[in-house]
Amino acid sequence: MPPKPTRDIVLSVELDATPEEVFRAVTDGTEIAKWLAPEARSTPPQGDQKGTIWISWGEGMSAEHEIEIYDAPRHVRHPSGQTGEAAPLFADWWIETGAGGQTVLRLVHSGFDAGADWDDEYNSHARGWSLMLTNLRHYFARHRGQPTAHVAFMDSIEQPRPALWAKLLGALGFAASPQVGDAYRLTTPDGAVLTGTVDFVRDGFDLGLVVRERDDALLRFNLLGKADAPATFVYGYSIAYGDQRPCVAELNASVPLR
Repeated sequence: MPPKPTRDIVLSVELDATPEEVFRAVTDGTEIAKWLAPEARSTPPQGDQKGTIWISWGEGMSAEHEIEIYDAPRHVRHPSGQTGEAAPLFADWWIETGAGGQTVLRLVHSGFDAGADWDDEYNSHARGWSLMLTNLRHYFARHRGQPTAHVAFMDSIEQPRPALWAKLLGALGFAASPQVGDAYRLTTPDGAVLTGTVDFVRDGFDLGLVVRERDDALLRFNLLGKADAPATFVYGYSIAYGDQRPCVAELNASVPLR
């Protein structure tokens, strides 16, 4: 039997960092937790023993994999999920020197089934990776080397996704989906005012905010579910840096969605 056709997610980002710093960002647990997931740990290879990487987005959403390729500071490869046939997906991180002292990080997440029943999974991963690479670019541009707090929140809300998306936008002062760079103004449940700009948007699904009053902390919302489903699963998180780290719980509660 010929192998089933697959498709890959291919993304790249220019980073204000050295190749060595970027390599640590995708292999060191402390660095991974600054942009990718709230919790992470890793061990480098030792002799004939492969390295490992463990990443968690919360209860029931964690995975540990052996690192297949560890070629510092150029290339890392490890499993990252699986297809319906239990064949592994792989994440390859390629690091190259760019122009003007920047470094280019290229991600190839390979092996997704090409069938239409995998479209939602493929698109969800592509959106998620795009947002996470935005997080990483922001970290190196604004908070390079600073300690970071990354805290997630999850909820299932009894509203269809389009209605919940409109409610989220309304809380920020938007009548329609914004563009990257648009300014927002938010009054929190305790009466504080937060302002800043949108740095990521996928209409109806994902919204990323930079919070000016918290030293450009990040606040993220991911809305998951079919448009006509009665409930929407919300995965969100805040990432704050330096002396603003204690504010993450406050940020997570700043937009009332219920």
